[in-house]
Amino acid sequence: MRWFALALLTWTAACWGQGEEPPGEPVGVFEASGLMVEQSCGAAIPAPDPLDLDFDLRLEAGGRAYWRRRGGSMFAGVHKDGEYTFTVSQSWMVIEPNRFRGFVGCSVTQRDTFTFVVEELETTADKEDSGADAGVEPALLTLSGSQTTEITPLSGADCTPAVADVGGPFLSLPCRVEYVLTGSGIAVE
Repeated sequence: MRWFALALLTWTAACWGQGEEPPGEPVGVFEASGLMVEQSCGAAIPAPDPLDLDFDLRLEAGGRAYWRRRGGSMFAGVHKDGEYTFTVSQSWMVIEPNRFRGFVGCSVTQRDTFTFVVEELETTADKEDSGADAGVEPALLTLSGSQTTEITPLSGADCTPAVADVGGPFLSLPCRVEYVLTGSGIAVE
């Protein structure tokens, strides 16, 4: 058997060259923390608690959005009605088929969804500002949302040997890992 250990936010992404400006206009730089509210996958999916995310957010006209973990790849998503959504789905083989034993193998689809809302934080300085141009402070932002990973066996797969009851890495299949996210950021002009 061959097991794959996937990191929580292992997403297939388009990469831009080092010297190229990433797409979209900067929205902000964020630090977010996620508290785990569900983990039914077991040891198969590494899931730290809490989940710490540091990332940059960009937005294009028309609703195309991009986020990038600091020092990592950039991922594309959408911005609609004030909500950002980034979804990536990939399939992978957990147990290879064995035609001599008549075993069809176990393949699963992993779907990662990162959804959040960003709002500008109103400060007391904003309320007291008299309109003087005494150096513009960057706007403070808040973030709230969720990050989920759902793993579902592909149609026709036999994932019985992959479940913990018979020695596999998954607590159950299908399974889910979910975090509730909160964070803060600084707007980038």
